[in-house]
Amino acid sequence: MTTFADLNLKPELLQRLQEMQYHTPTPIQETAIPILLEGRDVAGQAETGSGKTAAYGLPILNALQPELQQIQALVIVPTRELAVQVQKELKLYGQQIRNLKIGAFYGGHKFSEETASLAFPPQVLVCTPGRIVDHLNRQTVELKHLKQLVLDEADKLLEMGFQEELDQLMRNLPKKRQSILFSATMPDKVKGLVVRSLNKPKMLEASQKANPNQLHFSGLKVKPEEKETILVNLLNSFDHAGTVIFVNTREAVDGLVDFLQAKKIGAKPLHGGMEQPARDKTMMLFRNGTIPVLVATDVAARGLDISALTTIIHFEIPHDEEAFLHRSGRTGRAGKSGVVYTLATEKDEMKLREWPQVKIDEWLPVSKFQRMAAVSKPKTQTAAFTTLHITAGKKDKISPRDIVGALIAEAGLKMEQIGKIEVLERFSYVAVPQKQANAIVEKLGQGRIKGKKFKVSLVK
Repeated sequence: MTTFADLNLKPELLQRLQEMQYHTPTPIQETAIPILLEGRDVAGQAETGSGKTAAYGLPILNALQPELQQIQALVIVPTRELAVQVQKELKLYGQQIRNLKIGAFYGGHKFSEETASLAFPPQVLVCTPGRIVDHLNRQTVELKHLKQLVLDEADKLLEMGFQEELDQLMRNLPKKRQSILFSATMPDKVKGLVVRSLNKPKMLEASQKANPNQLHFSGLKVKPEEKETILVNLLNSFDHAGTVIFVNTREAVDGLVDFLQAKKIGAKPLHGGMEQPARDKTMMLFRNGTIPVLVATDVAARGLDISALTTIIHFEIPHDEEAFLHRSGRTGRAGKSGVVYTLATEKDEMKLREWPQVKIDEWLPVSKFQRMAAVSKPKTQTAAFTTLHITAGKKDKISPRDIVGALIAEAGLKMEQIGKIEVLERFSYVAVPQKQANAIVEKLGQGRIKGKKFKVSLVK
């Protein structure tokens, strides 16, 4: 069996993979990494959850010159969420590489902040197409040192109408470069992009099986008028922390969130109509367990890669098979198991039967969820954690270790009581036990973190 140690990666990367307990590459990683390390162009077809970010990310990090403070690799992704996710993953893999800087540019950021960060350019830049073209038009970004280009989720890039931006980008890139493309599907438009953008690429394909073994698909045959009641009863039948419920429109998201909150289920919305800071905040609270349930449109289906996500519920099924598989693939990742529930009307059931890659493992007896009391006590009535906002971040040389130390020393918490910590440039978030939250705010606000006083407040 191949291990990462067999793939000829730099010691810093191998050490980091060992720390992350990544030992055996996925099929797409095992196939793609050696070819990419040779410097060849690659066009890969890889399903959601196949490990493609590491498949292209590790060779990119392997080839970087950390001492050269210039953009050497550019990763183009279709959505803001995916840009943030890819940046986060690459930072994890490259943690042992000194002087490494990985940036993410996308709409919703202040343009001036991105421009200011280019005074010391990142070696790797993750971008949405519109944003990188905007920088090119304003001549704020320099790409003459670029050695590698990645087009991630190419089918989605074209689906979302970014052909013109991609063409403009290609005209501004050095001709001598390594180009890498990954796509869940390979329709003619993507094949055309491969021909125009890559040089004699090696074509790779991960397993055709779209539903990973670690996913269990359960269905409930429902009448439209009983869907909401059955949904509440379903949620109340298990610990629903880490659940994403998918619907098809923003209006449906907002309506369902109101309904669930009235039933004492901690749900929050996620859709494209929200401002980026609100979306980022919601995602952060979901990641650290403060929000147990997200109700989302397909904006969350791309780039939503969260270890806390255990369950997907299709409250409304999407219009096509690919979207169903992408939604479902948000759970059961990296070898972990996941459950996907589908509330299917008679019309939905007919559509599911027409999708060859979708297989419902079992149809649950719907009567069980009709009989239960609609307002029974939820198994996850309120989150075990709440989130603190601390006005200290990377600019203040604060690390997660400093926050843990302060919570133990100043607030009297034990290590196992401290939840997920996220340290950003100017502030930090930490999940703490909800019952003690007010006391922790008071004690930490009066105490010190790394010898300094900072403001501490609850995230509402």
